Amino acid sequence: MLRYVFLGLVQGLTEFLPVSSSAHILLVQKWLGLEEPGTLLVAFLHLGTLLALAAWFCRDLLWLSQALRPQGRPARAYLLRLAVGLFPLFLAYLVLRGKLGQVFSNPRLAACLLFVTAGLLFLADRVRQGSVRFPTYLQAGAIGLAQALAVLPGISRAGATVATGIFFGLAYEEAFRFSFLLGIPTLLGAAIFALLERGSPESWLGLLLGTSSAFLSGVVSLSVFRLALSRRKLWPFGLYCLLLGTVGLILI
Repeated sequence: MLRYVFLGLVQGLTEFLPVSSSAHILLVQKWLGLEEPGTLLVAFLHLGTLLALAAWFCRDLLWLSQALRPQGRPARAYLLRLAVGLFPLFLAYLVLRGKLGQVFSNPRLAACLLFVTAGLLFLADRVRQGSVRFPTYLQAGAIGLAQALAVLPGISRAGATVATGIFFGLAYEEAFRFSFLLGIPTLLGAAIFALLERGSPESWLGLLLGTSSAFLSGVVSLSVFRLALSRRKLWPFGLYCLLLGTVGLILI
C-alpha cells in the first residue's frame, strides 16, 4: 500500500511542478529498485491528477461549457485555440507510436533532458511579463509544440508550456491557465490509452490510495507553482532540475 501512496505522491507533485514527472518516475525506479508501474496503475494515477486539474479549473471549465450556447463565442474561440495546441501532440504520437517504450525506459536520457527544463525555467524568469490574456493561434501552436516536445522524459510539460507562453508574450496568469487547460485532454488521453492496454491486476484499495494521493498532491503542487509564478521565482525549480540531472548522471 505504501508503494501506491508513494507513486501517487511522485505523480501528483511532479506532474504540475516544472520538474518532469517522467524523469522522476524513471530515476526513482532506478534508484529504489521499484518495478515499473502497471498500465492500470498508471491510468489511475493520471486520473488522480486529472481530477486535481478539474477541481482547480472548475470555473474555467464551466465557462468553456458555454461554447454550446449562442452567446458563447469567446468560449468557442478559446476551445479552438486549445485544439490548435493539441494538434502537435497528436502528430508526435503518430510519429513516435511504438517507439515511446524505448524512450521512456532510458533514465540517462531523462537526466540529460532535465538540463533543458532547467534552461527554460531560468530564461522564463528573466523575461518581462507580457500583457496578452487571450492567446492567439500562433501562441497556442507554439505552446502545443512545447507540449509535444515534453513527451521526452526529462522535459517538464508544465515548465515547457508555461515558459513558451511567457516567451510569446502571454501574461503569467494566462500562460498558467492555458498550459493546464491544455493538460486536461492530454491527461485524459494518457489515462484512456493506459486503460486500453492489458496490464497486470492491481489491488483496488491500492488504486484508490494512489489516485487519492495523486489528487491531493496535485492540488498542492498547482498551488505552489502558481505562487512561484506570481512571484517570478521559477529559478529554484530550474536549480532543482539542474541538480537532479547532475546527480542522475553520476549515479546511473
